[in-house]
Amino acid sequence: MEEYEDDFVPRLDAEYTTLDEAWSVWSDYGRRNGFGVRKGKENKSKQDDVITSKYYFCNCEGKRAIDKRDHIKKKGRAETRTGCQARLVVKLDRTTYKYKVAEFVEEHNHPLQPPEACYLIPSQRKVSEIACFDIQVAASSGISPKDAHELHSRQHGGIRDLGYTMVDHRNCLRNIRKEAMQYGAAIAMIKYFAKRSREDSFFKHFEDTSEEGEISNVVWMDAKMIASYARFGDVVVFDTTFGTNDEKWAVGTFVGFNHLREIVIFGAALMCDQTRESFEWVFTKFLEAHDGKKSNTIFTDQDIAIGLALEEIMPDIRHGLCTWHINQNCVKHLSTFNDEKNHITSKFNECLYRYEEEEEFENAIKFLMEQVNDEGKKWLEFIYKSKEKWAYCFMKDAYTLGIPSKLYTPKVFELFQAEVELSMLAHIECLEGNTYTVGKYDIDNKTPYKSRQVIWTREDQMVSCSCKKFERVGILCWHALKVLDREDIKVIPPRYVLNRWTRAAKDDTIVDIEGRRVIEDPMLEVRNRKADMFHIATPLIEESARNEEDGHFVRNRLIELQRDYKEYKKKKNGDGNPTTESSLHLKKKNGGDRRSKRKPSCIEKRKRIKKAKNKTISNSQDSFRPSTNPSQDISEGNFGCFSVLEDIHNIRIEE
Repeated sequence: MEEYEDDFVPRLDAEYTTLDEAWSVWSDYGRRNGFGVRKGKENKSKQDDVITSKYYFCNCEGKRAIDKRDHIKKKGRAETRTGCQARLVVKLDRTTYKYKVAEFVEEHNHPLQPPEACYLIPSQRKVSEIACFDIQVAASSGISPKDAHELHSRQHGGIRDLGYTMVDHRNCLRNIRKEAMQYGAAIAMIKYFAKRSREDSFFKHFEDTSEEGEISNVVWMDAKMIASYARFGDVVVFDTTFGTNDEKWAVGTFVGFNHLREIVIFGAALMCDQTRESFEWVFTKFLEAHDGKKSNTIFTDQDIAIGLALEEIMPDIRHGLCTWHINQNCVKHLSTFNDEKNHITSKFNECLYRYEEEEEFENAIKFLMEQVNDEGKKWLEFIYKSKEKWAYCFMKDAYTLGIPSKLYTPKVFELFQAEVELSMLAHIECLEGNTYTVGKYDIDNKTPYKSRQVIWTREDQMVSCSCKKFERVGILCWHALKVLDREDIKVIPPRYVLNRWTRAAKDDTIVDIEGRRVIEDPMLEVRNRKADMFHIATPLIEESARNEEDGHFVRNRLIELQRDYKEYKKKKNGDGNPTTESSLHLKKKNGGDRRSKRKPSCIEKRKRIKKAKNKTISNSQDSFRPSTNPSQDISEGNFGCFSVLEDIHNIRIEE
């Protein structure tokens, strides 16, 4: 027991494998005895540049240097250094290549801090990797830093045992965000993708680079997205109006409905520009990640480049336009023509959702043309060219799952129940053979709803309604349900129960393009192992902490386990250190201006003009000077084909 306790007290001739281990011993020794520590000078061998000796001091060692500005300070800092001689010196033993304690002075010339205040000493305040992970989890869960710090303090038995203060907690969050951007947004993104790939073997990402080597387009999706698309990817909405970053890059999302009519994500893209070539690359990589599976219908905004790209990459699927965007443009271009007699925007909405016959639609468009001026006609003619992609009379047979101008999330059973209730109020009339007409009256029993024709074939158990709701939404309409009831069919034919709407929709096994079974939550096993170890360790720690002898016993065994694990990891991973990634940059979108919109003053304008003139003169002079080291120019980035983008802080990539 005492053997491990003595490891935290420096002893002459004690050996340490690395300098980090020696520093850890000195730091822990200072915490236990109530003084701060700091690193001192070191000596290196000129032959192999190996550190041969290292000094560790008390934080009160030496004297503060004289500052020339001391005489102008109104209130200076308190003097903390007292010339304390407490120190630890380690030297390298060339025979064993370990660091031995060559000198240890433990006497101090200043009072030491009491144990209850040691956690406030700057050198003893440290946010460990585990604590940093807990801080990240709390922040991503929406817990404020103050509440998270209080929670962690209680988990560790109080703020003194936590090891860091509230200021350190906030600094940890700041450093995490700062570290993510230290190499620029491109490297931060690549680091994130690499981390996700380690955690999720099914995570897929693609980067498109320009001729200059800059990243121009990115597509990514995880295991859950891949599995969701395999099950529910029959109808997709691709939206590029989700948002942009500081460099005006568009964020595109592939979304759809699951079996509960909840929105699910199938993939995401980050695009430098919205050209046909960029959309073609995004759609190609999206299909490649999903093993070439295409949807039945895809909805997009009214972008010509998207339409051309879809015709090239996915010519055999139905392309529909998002009516929400069309409605917004309708208000923008036609709202000025509304009056008491004719509400033009309402008339146009009827063209979107109401008219089932093409003749009705054409007459309504003709009427609108007569009510607006040349500017309104220009927009109507433009939108009319793509009528097959948005008008109800052309889209009523398209498989859309009920996706109109925007996505709703009611549950499927509620929709089906509403159809059943409507069928109970309907009246039915047999025309001839297997053809019926079904309709109903409004609440006043006077206003009739438009009747529909339904064809029923008993031999094939097939029912078809002229409203085309099943073909469009995947749920039988109340007209068809009324006919089934009339024919004494009590169970819906299996062909009209789509598996995507049932509880068994997620029971199948999804296989990726490499033939592996897709696990939607790859971190589930990690969390289960972590929870299992917590269940074993937590009761042991809680029980042993109540008794001093038991606590020492468990603590020493944990220290021994920690050493064994470090040796195990060292043998498993080797001593190689990962190399720093090469510099990558995001391609800057043409026309982007990151400068402030504030108009510059006259003085600022003069300074800019003067600076530009000086720069022009300098460049003209330098252009006649031959380079003495062309390779150095390339390595230092002294050429104009690469644009370095820095401080891109608005790319939000959450784990």
